[in-house]
Amino acid sequence: MAACSQDYPKSLVRVIVLDDSDSKQLSETIAQLRKHRHPNLYYASRSVQVTIHSKAANLNFGLRYTDSLPGGSAEFAAVLDVDMIPERLWLRTVVPHLLCRAKAALAGPFQYYYNVPPNDPLRIRNDLDEFHASVCLDDLTNKSPCVGSGFVIRRKALDQINGFPEGSTQEDILTSILLSSLGWEMVYIQESLQWGLAAGTFADWIRQRQRWVVGTLSKAKYLGSKNASKLPNAARQEGLLSPAVVIISTCAIWTTVMTLLPLLALSGKPLLPSTPYLPSLLRLAVLDFAAQSIDQALLNSVLDFRTSLLGPILAAWTAPYRLAMALRCVVPIWFEKSLPRSTPTGVSEAVGRAEIEARKNNRSCLKIVLWDCGAWIYLAALVALVAGAAGSVIGASSASAEQPILQALGLRIAWPPLLFLWLASINTVVLSVAYAFSPPPFLERRDMMDKDPVTGVLYPKKSIKEAYLARAGQKMWFTIAAYYLVCCVLNEGRFLNFN
Repeated sequence: MAACSQDYPKSLVRVIVLDDSDSKQLSETIAQLRKHRHPNLYYASRSVQVTIHSKAANLNFGLRYTDSLPGGSAEFAAVLDVDMIPERLWLRTVVPHLLCRAKAALAGPFQYYYNVPPNDPLRIRNDLDEFHASVCLDDLTNKSPCVGSGFVIRRKALDQINGFPEGSTQEDILTSILLSSLGWEMVYIQESLQWGLAAGTFADWIRQRQRWVVGTLSKAKYLGSKNASKLPNAARQEGLLSPAVVIISTCAIWTTVMTLLPLLALSGKPLLPSTPYLPSLLRLAVLDFAAQSIDQALLNSVLDFRTSLLGPILAAWTAPYRLAMALRCVVPIWFEKSLPRSTPTGVSEAVGRAEIEARKNNRSCLKIVLWDCGAWIYLAALVALVAGAAGSVIGASSASAEQPILQALGLRIAWPPLLFLWLASINTVVLSVAYAFSPPPFLERRDMMDKDPVTGVLYPKKSIKEAYLARAGQKMWFTIAAYYLVCCVLNEGRFLNFN
C-alpha cells in the first residue's frame, strides 16, 4: 500500500507484486485493490514456471512481465522487499539522482528497521551499522553496493548485464560489481526512506546471519565461475578474497579467541613473558587504542549517523554460528545437506514462533534459546570464563611471593590489550544467556504503527524512528579508555613494576 501511495504521478508508476508462492488469496486481494483503489497495481506469479527459487530469478521474471504490460518496459525499475515500507517521498527523492547523472545505474537508501527492541539485546544495530558505514565509504568512489531493497535501477544498464545475476543469493552485491565493471556508477542516498523488519527472534537473527555467510560464499563461487570470466581481474579478485577475509576476521578469529582465552587463563600461568620491554609495550598499546579511536571518530564525522566505536566486539556473539555455517558450505561432506532457506523477514519458523509465544506471555526462553538454538555452548563458555578468571587470580596469588600482585595479574588476566578479547568473550556469553532468561517483550506490528491521515497507510511511529536513528552509545569505549588510563598511570608511576 505504501508503494501505491507515493507522492509521484500515478501515471508514471506501476506497482507489481511478485509472488513465488502462487497464493490465490494474495492474487484475489490484489485484484480487489486494483479494481477499487489502485489501477496501477498488478499481481504476477511464476507458479509452475519456477526452476530457480531465488530473489534474482523472481525479479528477472518481473522485468519480463513489465515488457508484456501496456506501454512496455519503463526507463527505470524500482525494487522493494515485501517487508519494507517506503516513505511517501521515496521515489521523488531517489529518481532525480538518476535523471541528473547519466552514468548512474543505480541509486537507493539504506534499510532501516522499526521492530528492533528497546536496548537492542541482540546488538542488531551494531552488526548493521558496520555494513552501513562501508556503504557510505564506498559511495565516495561511486561504487556503493546495492543493499537489496529501496533502490531504483536504470533498465538500460541492467539489460547490459542480462538482468539480476541468478547464480548467487547475494544478487544485490553482484549486481553492483557487474555494473561497476562496465563503468556505471552507484549512488547511495543518506536518508531514511524505507523501514522494514529486522529478524525478530534469537533463532531468526542467527539464521539470517548464516544466510549472509552463504550469500558471501555463493558470491565468491559466482565470481570464480565462467559467468564472470569477462570481469576485470581486480573485481574478481576482490570478490573472491573478501569472503575469506570476512569469515576469517569476523568468525574464525573471534570463535578461536572465545574458546582458547578461558582455557589459557584457567592454567594460571602468565599469558605474557616478564621482560624489560613491557612498559614500552604498554605505551604502544595505549597509542594503538588512541589511534583506533581517532580513526573511528573520523569515520563517524563523514557518516550521517554515529556508530559504536567498538561495534564489532558487541556484534561478535554470532561468530560461532557463522563459522559453523561457513564450514558446512565449504566442507564437501556437508555441502549436500540443506542450507538455511530464504524466507521473508518477519516469517518465523517453529522455533521462532515458540519464542514469540513465550515473549507474548512474559515467559523466559531457556529451552528455546539454550537448547533449540544451541546457545548452551555460551552457558558452558560462561562457566569456562569464570573458571579461567579464577585460575588466573589464583595463579597470580601464588606468584605474589616472587612478584608484586599487580604485575602478576597484569601478566595473566589484566594486560590492557587483552581487555578487548575478555570483553568480547564476556559480552558474547552474557548476551545469549541473559536473553534466554529475560527476553524482551514482544511488540505487535500494529502497535508500532500510525495511520497516515491522507493515504490511510500504516507507517512506523515517529518515536520508534527517532529511537532507531539515535546516536549509538559508547559505554564500552569509556570503560576500556578508563582502564587504559588507570594502567598507564600505574605504569608511569612504577606501581606495576614491569621494569
